[in-house]
Amino acid sequence: MNEESDRSRIALSQEEMRKFGYAVVDLLTEHFANVGSGPVGAKGEPAKLIPLFDVDPPEKGRDPNELLAQLARDVFPNNLHVDHPRFFAFVPGPNNFVSTMADALAAGFNIFNGTWLGGSAAAAVELSVVRWLCRTCGLPESAGGLFVSGGSMANLTALVAARHALLQDRIDGATVYFSDQTHSSVERALHVIGFAREQMRKIPSDEDFRLPIQSLREAIAAHRAQGLRPFCVIANAGTTNTGAVDPLNDLADLAAK
Repeated sequence: MNEESDRSRIALSQEEMRKFGYAVVDLLTEHFANVGSGPVGAKGEPAKLIPLFDVDPPEKGRDPNELLAQLARDVFPNNLHVDHPRFFAFVPGPNNFVSTMADALAAGFNIFNGTWLGGSAAAAVELSVVRWLCRTCGLPESAGGLFVSGGSMANLTALVAARHALLQDRIDGATVYFSDQTHSSVERALHVIGFAREQMRKIPSDEDFRLPIQSLREAIAAHRAQGLRPFCVIANAGTTNTGAVDPLNDLADLAAK
């Protein structure tokens, strides 16, 4: 392949882009319109699926429409549909077509809004939406925030902020509390930011799968008596396993003390 044809496989013409984009939109609209009428999904067998993709890297680029057809044939049907109305496991993901198109716009325009220099208007939009969320949550005007990629990164970011604000990043002897229903991303995040396993205190949940206040009080008192530094309580506003909501107001009052 010469240099020009190599480029053509990456830089599609305007008409090729339009045709491929419409094909993607057609596939998505078909999914959104009919996802509830089919099965929740399928768990493919490794012996069947792995050979479909266990091939050498291609020497030449493929038509993106061929790849889209392969996705529609071999990939999308062989997964669970977390946006299915009868999907009740894990974290349900009722998708939204507008947000899907917004993701495409964000990826296509590729604006970095982490600095005012690189993405002034996008940064202004983010600041405005963050203000909306702060007001909705009843936070003071001094509150701020940022958007991250998902819940795991949000947990990591929040724990880094708590570590810095309350411990000045000195974590020796500090202890963190959460229930046995808390998402695994919390433990991973604590490991990433330097906490040892013995600093993570997992409290057994009660009969309603909630973090019991009395057990938490007793654990905090015992650890303070041992010279440890309780500094963070992680509450659940809807667990992955059962949807249980911890006693948020009571936990906030306890943490404030």
